[in-house]
Amino acid sequence: MTAISNNLNVIELAQKLVAIPSVNPVLTDDPAISGEHRMAEFLESFLDRRGFRVERHEGIRGRPNIVGIYGPQNPRKRLMIESHLDTQGIHGMSVPPFEGIIKDGRLYGRGACDMKGSMAAAMICLTPERLNELADAGVQLQFVGAIGEETGNLGAIELADMDIGADELVVLEPTDLHIVHAHKGAFWFEVEISGIAAHGSNPDKGISAIRGMSKVIELLYQQTNEVPLHNDLLGRATVNVGIIRGGNSINIVPERCVIEVDRRTLPGENSDDILSRIRASIVQLKQEGLILKGDVRRIKEGLPVETTSDSALIRRLGKACETQVDKVVCEGAAWYSDAGPFSRTCREVAVFGPGSIRQAHTADEYIELAELQKGADILDSFLILTAREAN
Repeated sequence: MTAISNNLNVIELAQKLVAIPSVNPVLTDDPAISGEHRMAEFLESFLDRRGFRVERHEGIRGRPNIVGIYGPQNPRKRLMIESHLDTQGIHGMSVPPFEGIIKDGRLYGRGACDMKGSMAAAMICLTPERLNELADAGVQLQFVGAIGEETGNLGAIELADMDIGADELVVLEPTDLHIVHAHKGAFWFEVEISGIAAHGSNPDKGISAIRGMSKVIELLYQQTNEVPLHNDLLGRATVNVGIIRGGNSINIVPERCVIEVDRRTLPGENSDDILSRIRASIVQLKQEGLILKGDVRRIKEGLPVETTSDSALIRRLGKACETQVDKVVCEGAAWYSDAGPFSRTCREVAVFGPGSIRQAHTADEYIELAELQKGADILDSFLILTAREAN
């Protein structure tokens, strides 16, 4: 097994990470397990002991992002490996969330799969030998721990806004050791429709905001289906109306209705164009007397990601995978990750790691130990290849 200087192997390191509570503070009220600061402190110390220049970026008080930098100040190539520090909550878990129990070839606990297993697989490769090989080849390695991925990619957005980036980026997530080199964007917005209240016995005296919103929802799905773009990896754009709020009483014509919408975008789509089409539809509904007025507000936009399969990063990661898997799989994904924000500051991007996304957030979250070790060995081979090709 690949080992670090204090003789921990990747399984033992993953156990240590699982034992550090780092539940996203939005997802718990318990201060004993809330927040990423404990994980940030562990990573900061770990990187410091290995000679990294470590920076803390704390845009949200008490929730530090960690950026470790190793290698030349003026490198030939900059490689970033990024991991989020937060996990989902622990409500309803059927296994102890922070004990790192090993049973039947699996490591159990919150974050074992998403994504402390992948984080351990990368950290275990940061040996003096490997780091010096990269530095001697003119490669600057950045190891980043970001907060708030589970509730909006907060840390990645903060760091990308600071122009922290690299030539190549590997975002650690459970991908079944598949190389994900494209995923959809996540564009969230809110639509509010106003009508005129009236007594429920005389609905013709008012304008129902809920009825008007039903027209808006129909148009949202219709407009998404009409998107001419299609991506061979990602398929078509999608839309989901996840929240709807409206009305005050069963016998009053509702004067207000609000929806929150999750629109998954493709490379090449423009969010301003999406909102413009919705606003045009609202104007049309107003002219037809179906609503009094309406508005659209942007909540959050996560950019789609696409790196070509023949890029240097994807080819090199694929070559590393060949040492451990029977078939190298390169694919796209419908889910979203920190790769989206960092695609603004990193030229080539891949998402990769051991573990299955199907096990993320589950009541008995676990990672297969054999796959965890394969992930560590692949990432180690990837770093060797990176140094070799940079020379």
